Amino acid sequence: MKYLLAIILSVTISYSQSVYGSSSGNVLSFSTIVKSPVLKSLKVDLNSDGHSENLKGESIIVLGENEVWVKNTELVSESGDKYFFGNKLKKNETNLVRQVSAEYGYILVYGEGNGEVLVYLAGSNGEKDSDAFSIEL
Repeated sequence: MKYLLAIILSVTISYSQSVYGSSSGNVLSFSTIVKSPVLKSLKVDLNSDGHSENLKGESIIVLGENEVWVKNTELVSESGDKYFFGNKLKKNETNLVRQVSAEYGYILVYGEGNGEVLVYLAGSNGEKDSDAFSIEL
């Protein structure tokens, strides 16, 4: 009887820990996003006009063929406009949109061939964490 009671008690404790999430904490979490090393500058043709634009700043990470994750980074367009991807998205020192603070930076998606770049707020692991905002270069 003692053995049966011990088995029931251990099964009950194991089950309740798995249901309520209080386990040993040996759970691994990982991201499936493949990232490049962190760059300080990058030349890339964002608006598909055959001329490369320069991104310069604190953190530039290439996420894919047409995606770049930027934080505290500046882009100067061919027309001379300065875009700053800091806590707020600015063009020539003016906020482009009313937005929450971009704690993790922005994801830039380009290469659609129409001169526009889609801008998303970035999540902590480099995922798109907002609706897209379009800027014309």
